[in-house]
Amino acid sequence: MRSITELDLDALNVALESVDTLLKFRAYTPGGLFVILLGKFRDDVRDALSMATEQPVQRGSLRLALDKLDSIELETVGGAVTILRQPRFKYVIDDPMLPQMLEAFEEDVNHERHERANRRAETTDAKAS
Repeated sequence: MRSITELDLDALNVALESVDTLLKFRAYTPGGLFVILLGKFRDDVRDALSMATEQPVQRGSLRLALDKLDSIELETVGGAVTILRQPRFKYVIDDPMLPQMLEAFEEDVNHERHERANRRAETTDAKAS
């Protein structure tokens, strides 16, 4: 693992924005541990940016399926996950479970994208018939 301090200012800001995006949509994420690990990484990034640490994140009691997101929200979540899975971030994340959880969540997001594309195709086919 490399050190988070090796990332440049722009990369740190991108990481922070991506983490904050996922935390904004925490009700759609895989579980409490995922949110806690994201919060820990957010704290690490904020520390590297010499920013004050925020309150610890909590999962909350609301749990929603990805299919409840509209298309723009799903793409926003998917983009944030894809960014955090980039090698420049993957190798500076402290906990080895978070990159694995990000990979699994990206698979879930991609599955939802695929399902939506299939539904659109079926609707288009039905209208054409």
